[in-house]
Amino acid sequence: MDRGRIEFELKFTGPPADLAALPANDFFAALAPSSGEGGGSWERLSSAYYDTIDGALAARGLSMRLREEGADLVQAVKAKSKDATRRLEFETFLDRASDFPVATGDEDIDRLIAGHRDRLLPLAKTIVDRWASVIRFKGAEIELAVDLGSAEALDGEGRAHMGPLAEVELELIAGEPAAVFDFARLLVANAPLRFSTVSKLETALARLPGADPVGKAARVDLDPEMSAGEVLAMSLSACATRASSLQGALVDLRRTEGVHQMRVVLRRLRAMERIYRRHLKSGEIADLAARAKTFAAGLGPARDWDVFLGETLPAALEADYAPESLRALKATAEAKRAEGWAKAVAIICSPAFTRFLIDLAAAGSLQRWREDVRAPLDRPVTEFAPKALDRALRKTFRTAEEVKGAVDLAARHPLRIALKKLRYPVQLFRDLYPKERRKPYMSALSELQDAFGAVNDSVVAQHLADEAAQGGAKGNGEGAMRAAGFISGYKAAEAREAAKKIDAAFEAFEKMTPFWRET
Repeated sequence: MDRGRIEFELKFTGPPADLAALPANDFFAALAPSSGEGGGSWERLSSAYYDTIDGALAARGLSMRLREEGADLVQAVKAKSKDATRRLEFETFLDRASDFPVATGDEDIDRLIAGHRDRLLPLAKTIVDRWASVIRFKGAEIELAVDLGSAEALDGEGRAHMGPLAEVELELIAGEPAAVFDFARLLVANAPLRFSTVSKLETALARLPGADPVGKAARVDLDPEMSAGEVLAMSLSACATRASSLQGALVDLRRTEGVHQMRVVLRRLRAMERIYRRHLKSGEIADLAARAKTFAAGLGPARDWDVFLGETLPAALEADYAPESLRALKATAEAKRAEGWAKAVAIICSPAFTRFLIDLAAAGSLQRWREDVRAPLDRPVTEFAPKALDRALRKTFRTAEEVKGAVDLAARHPLRIALKKLRYPVQLFRDLYPKERRKPYMSALSELQDAFGAVNDSVVAQHLADEAAQGGAKGNGEGAMRAAGFISGYKAAEAREAAKKIDAAFEAFEKMTPFWRET
C-alpha cells in the first residue's frame, strides 16, 4: 500500500481531433524526443468509478477508482482540497479485482468506505488511450499526457450514457509547482486548449439525462480559525474552478445561464480584489481583476439580449400590441443576440481567457502575493471580516447621501452599484455568523437589490428596444419604432413602480443593526 500523497495536476480539454494530433506535432516532439513518435508512448487505461447510488463518497469530497493499467490493477481514492490544482491521493496495487476495495491507511476514509462497502456500485467508466512522456522544464519533472477515449455513466436503471473524453494533463513528479504553471502557459500558446478543473468522473456523470451543465457554485466553507489570507487563496481557487467548469455550458451548449454565471464569477473575483486591495502590495490580483472586468464587459451583450428576448419581448407579445411589428423587432433582436453570443464564445475560447484561468489558479495555489502583504492578512478572518464589512457599509451609506433626493432614476445607479459591492463581502463572510442573526439583514439587502435591479433592467430593456428598432429590416422601420416605444413605455412604468419601493426599503435597511456587530 502506498502512503497518501498530494497530487499536483493541471488539466486541459479541447476538441478530440485537435488533441489527437498533438503527440505528433513539432512542439511535443521537441519536448520529448527520446523515443517513438513525438517522444512518448501509448497505453490503454480502463477505469471504473465507485460510489453509492446516493453519492455517499462524493458528499464527503471523495472519489474511488479501480483502473487497469496494462498488467496492473490499481485502486485510487482521491480527496478534494480547497486548491483546484491539488488532491490527496491514496493508490494501492491489487493482486485481484475481488480484493477491491482495500484499506487506504487513512482512518476516516477507511471508516467511511467500510460503512458503505456493501452499497458501492460502478457508477461511471472511462476507457482512454493515453500518450505520455516525462519532460524536464525549469528544474521540474512533469508528466505530459494526452487522454483520448470515452466516458460513460450508468443511470438508476443500469443504462449507459456515453460521450467523448479528450484531455491533456500535466502532473508534477518532482520540482516546484510554479514550473507546471509556466509550462502550461507555454503549452496553450502552442495548442488549442481550454483550462479545466473537471475530473474524469465528473465528465462521465455529466452525460446522465437531466444533468445540469451549469450547476451551482461550490460554497466557500470558512473556518473561523483560518487567516484572512487563507480565505483569499481559497476564494481565488474557487473562482478558477467555477469559471473553468462553466466553459462547456457556454461554448459547447450555448446555455443562457452559462454566460450569466460566468459574469457572476468574474464579478466575484473583482469583489475579492476590492475587499483585500488595501492589504496587498503585489499587483497580481489587481491585474486579474482588471482582466476579469474586460472579459465580463465582452460577455455583456449576450446576457442583455438573452434577458430582452427571454423576458421583455414575451411579456410585450402577450399584450397583443402590434404583434407583427413586435415580431419584426424580435427578428432583429435575435440577430443582435447571435452577434453577442459569437463574441462571448470567441472570448471564452481565446488563448487570453485560458491564460487568465491559468494565472487565476496559480494565484490561488502559489499565493505569491503573500510574500509581501500587510499584517491583517495573517490575522484570523474573524478579526478581518467585520472591518471589511464596516468599510463596505460606510461606502454604501456615503453613496446614499450623495444621491439622496435624486428624482432621475439614472442618478440612483451609483447606489445600486454600492449595494452590489456590499453584497459580495456579506456573502463571503456570512458563514462566520449564525444564520438566525444574518438572515433578516441579508433578506433586506436582497430586497433592496431586487428593486434596484428591476429599475436597471427596465432601463436596459428600453435601450435595447431602441437599438433593435434602429437596426430593423427596411420597410418596417416605422412599425419597429412604435413597437420599441410601446416596450419603452411599459418598462418605464415598471421602473417607476420599482423605484417607489426603494426609499422606504433603504430607510428601513439603514436602521438595521448589521449582523456582524451584534453580540
